Amino acid sequence: MGIWLNKVANMHTISWFLMNIRTNYPDIIRIFVFLCFYMVITYIFIGWKYTSYFKVAKIFRPLLVFTHFFIVISNIAAFIVFVRIDRHEPLSTILSWIGLAVAITGTILIIWAILTLKIATFTPPSDGQLITSGPYRATGHPIYLGGAMAAFGLAIWSASMLALVYALIIALMLFIVSRIEEKDLVKEFGDGYLDYKRKTWLGGVISRAIIAR
Repeated sequence: MGIWLNKVANMHTISWFLMNIRTNYPDIIRIFVFLCFYMVITYIFIGWKYTSYFKVAKIFRPLLVFTHFFIVISNIAAFIVFVRIDRHEPLSTILSWIGLAVAITGTILIIWAILTLKIATFTPPSDGQLITSGPYRATGHPIYLGGAMAAFGLAIWSASMLALVYALIIALMLFIVSRIEEKDLVKEFGDGYLDYKRKTWLGGVISRAIIAR
């Protein structure tokens, strides 16, 4: 019983910290620069992982998957904390609610895509099967699209220009990683993947432009 009470107390302490954290602007800038640097480095690693996963010895592949998972969770947590630190009064209540709605929609899209992909969320396909069901009927990268939506939505909700820049960098890194994935998918599935991309209606134009390059 005492252990559970301690856990509840710790959760309350974390919640209080996130709700009451304040810092001065120079510290916010330093945190912003560090988090942007961390995000760029970690997503470069994810791009490398997708191209090198099957080249790495099997014994090390679980470590790559765990690292990928940790990177995603840590970046999400870092962005949420940063938005809480640099939150300002919204320009309008309606705009704030719109931002929150966009963030929630992006989160739902991510969860839907993960439930569709299952283990393939963190491992490249090895069975020659191209997933085109669920949200993948609409776009080739629903997780990245959802991530960008959630980031921009939270930035709008927080009324933070730094969070908006942060979201732009997130979108850029997700675009770069998706481009790396696209090239590998074209190599693996060939015309099958190109046909699939032509059938998607959301983001298909951008994806086809990437492939054309």
